Amino acid sequence: MDKYFEDFSKYICAYSNFEDSEYVIIGIPYDGTTSFKPGTRFAPDEVRKASWGLETYSPILKKDLIDLNVCDIGNIIMDGSQKEIFNRIYSATKDILKSGKKLITIGGEHSITYPIFKGIVDYYNEDIILIQFDAHCDLRNEYLGNKYSHASVIRRCHQHTEDIYQFGIRSGDREEWEYGWKNTNISMDLPNKDVVKEIRDKDKKIYITVDIDVLDPAYAPGTGTPEPCGFGSKELINALYLFGDLKDRIVGFDVVEISPPYDIGGITSIMGAKIIREFILL
Repeated sequence: MDKYFEDFSKYICAYSNFEDSEYVIIGIPYDGTTSFKPGTRFAPDEVRKASWGLETYSPILKKDLIDLNVCDIGNIIMDGSQKEIFNRIYSATKDILKSGKKLITIGGEHSITYPIFKGIVDYYNEDIILIQFDAHCDLRNEYLGNKYSHASVIRRCHQHTEDIYQFGIRSGDREEWEYGWKNTNISMDLPNKDVVKEIRDKDKKIYITVDIDVLDPAYAPGTGTPEPCGFGSKELINALYLFGDLKDRIVGFDVVEISPPYDIGGITSIMGAKIIREFILL
């Protein structure tokens, strides 16, 4: 695995080593397609630092990270072109899955979800449900001449699955909305029990991507594309808890678009860390 990662050894988590771990955390400090305010490249390490301010125990879930086998193996190497970096992400994803692990990724901007999701689909060789929490549709066919932009990531993922659920969406151009209404399950709201039951009844594996700008900027100012009229932290966490009954079918998740240069007091990074803690404990 060290061929994909920089500073591999310094990130090995105290809870477990790679061989014994069930959950593997990786960082992808990439913001090569950022179109407004760059800075997500700094998120993986800032989220790690923020995590030290959290307890390992969740009183809501009544579970503790120290009882689980979790390993952090560091940041993907960022040398080369976007294609080279995405190929590295894709290959690392498949190798981690081959090792029998569940993948937890800290972005980076949202374009990184595509090579991860493609790696998951190709590894399992079956249709995977993609669940997106986001302020933006991310359904453009291309943006600024790039079909693999953060603004096109869900459109690219749609090439590999017919089952996409988009939650919290409140921004996009007309073509994106029309594409979503026709091709995905797009909603301005967060999921409820009925929607989660619908997902459960499909009996497929699930990948979840959380763009931090699904939250209102008051709760997550540290993002490159803040969008007003979003959700509160507790609303989002409670929505994520709804997927607890599907935990055996969730093969991985990511948290993306945290941009530390625009954060206030580290509150966005600590929110990212809490999302990751609660998701692992689910």
